[in-house]
Amino acid sequence: MLANEKLFEAFKMAAAVLLALVLTFVVLLFVSDEPLRAFSLMLFSPLTKFRYFGNVIELMIPLSFAGLATALLFRTRLFNLGTEGIFYFCGVVTAAIATQTFANSTLHPIITITISGLVGGLIALIPGFFRAKFKTDELVTSLMMNSILYGLGLYIIKYYLQASDVSGVASNLFQLTAKLPIIIPGTRIHAGFAVLIVAVILLYFMLFHTRLGYSIRMTGLNKDFAKYSGMNAFWLFLTVHFISGFLGGIGSSIELLGMYNRFQWSALPGLGFTGALMAMLGKNHPVGVVAAAFAISYLRTGSDIMARSTDVPVEIVAIVEAVIVLFVSSQYFLRKYHERALIKQGGADHA
Repeated sequence: MLANEKLFEAFKMAAAVLLALVLTFVVLLFVSDEPLRAFSLMLFSPLTKFRYFGNVIELMIPLSFAGLATALLFRTRLFNLGTEGIFYFCGVVTAAIATQTFANSTLHPIITITISGLVGGLIALIPGFFRAKFKTDELVTSLMMNSILYGLGLYIIKYYLQASDVSGVASNLFQLTAKLPIIIPGTRIHAGFAVLIVAVILLYFMLFHTRLGYSIRMTGLNKDFAKYSGMNAFWLFLTVHFISGFLGGIGSSIELLGMYNRFQWSALPGLGFTGALMAMLGKNHPVGVVAAAFAISYLRTGSDIMARSTDVPVEIVAIVEAVIVLFVSSQYFLRKYHERALIKQGGADHA
């Protein structure tokens, strides 16, 4: 089993999660008066009520979009963290459109989400262009863009969209015609979940069943091979950045229209940076990203319920996430067992 790369990665992920949970329980023994109850709540409370499980799905949606946007870049070996700024600024774009009066409740959210996605795609072209044309470090460019987009978005909110009935950073209320409908009664799971499923299917098909997807995967595996095979790296980088920005833009808009009544992000929401975690845990695979987003959302929901019911702070989930990331990202964690299995299989094949 360990000789198979995919099975090994699955085993490695399961082992990392198990070790993280064991370490978390050890920590709970020191910080809580009721560690068993706290640990049980963290692991099983999201399954105790339909509403709680709905919270998991609600949180999973923006994490998945952020992860998909980042995973596409990572697949092309582009270490770009600009999804964070795109999420914030496209949220401002969403607020500008969603607060306007619109007669049609079907077209209003569609137009808002589409424009937000297009703006996100165009913004992402900036670091993509500099990377493709001048070989500028996309990590530096994207991080600088995050600060610029945050400042610009905050300026637009304060001077053009600021609500008069609320103190602090907030837009006027979104029009009811712009809100995404709830698709599962008893929860706040909205139509954005259906959009996410469609996005995952389309991205999977694009990556593994189209010429563009083949180019992306080959560039990620070997840039020189892609170059000498006649692939146009310039247009490939621009296309990948645009699709990534588009995913980030629609993810931001869907989160606001589904879960908020107005724009009220006074700081960067953190979703873009978390998207890098989803991409890494999901091995830059669309389905893997959604699975990772579900797992992290489940842990965060369980930790939130635990924090409300026990003496343990919600930040305990950070231990689980940090340990999982540490082991999954490590090139040496369980690697020797994988190598031994490969050697044993090679010996058996030549026997």
